Amino acid sequence: MLTIFSPQPTEPAKNIGAPRIRQWTTDALFAVQIGFTFIWGGSQFLRLLSTTQGVNISWFLSWLAFLLLNLVLAFRAHVNQPSRVTLQTILSYTAWTAMVLADLGVMLWQGTNLWDGKDTVTALLVGAGLAVTLLVAYRLNLGLIDPMVKGYLAVAFKAIPQLALAYKIFMMGGRGLAPVAVVTGHITILTRLGQLWFSIKEAGWDRNRRGSALSELANEGSWLVATAAWLLR
Repeated sequence: MLTIFSPQPTEPAKNIGAPRIRQWTTDALFAVQIGFTFIWGGSQFLRLLSTTQGVNISWFLSWLAFLLLNLVLAFRAHVNQPSRVTLQTILSYTAWTAMVLADLGVMLWQGTNLWDGKDTVTALLVGAGLAVTLLVAYRLNLGLIDPMVKGYLAVAFKAIPQLALAYKIFMMGGRGLAPVAVVTGHITILTRLGQLWFSIKEAGWDRNRRGSALSELANEGSWLVATAAWLLR
């Protein structure tokens, strides 16, 4: 009888609110990402209708390749371990792809000074980056489907053209970049890194997520250089 009425040890209460708070946070990051994606794309679309000064068409073409690579990385991460976060990441890259295609379409429609010497140099530098990446991957016996190889390919497609863009802006001016687009570019990169961080907390630091982190950190670093050039001009 004494044991029946004796105080029984209780298990420590589980923090059941933590997963819900994490979900709200990732949902908020996704909403910010999608919202600012369309703000970036819309503001840049309108600016390109009036001027393309300082904007390289090679930047948009390389950016499109970068987005498609990251879309593949995010899709493979979702297939390996499906989650709400990885699905949101896929949708984020899909939205960006649509916006870049729209802005690229404006430049093609404008049809003035589409390709110049700086675009040629950019293409050669990107080609060199791709060649080095593929050579190293071959020496390490890694295929094109390896996530880290795709991450380095994304660096070549995004960081190199943005550094070339920074040079063109510094030399010629950057009226072709909308101020809203410059700011929202940083916001969207940082929110994608936030989404990636939560994805890593959920599923660990696998090669798909390492590849995505590499490409996005290079993206932010090169965009900071382009922003500095834009501010100086």
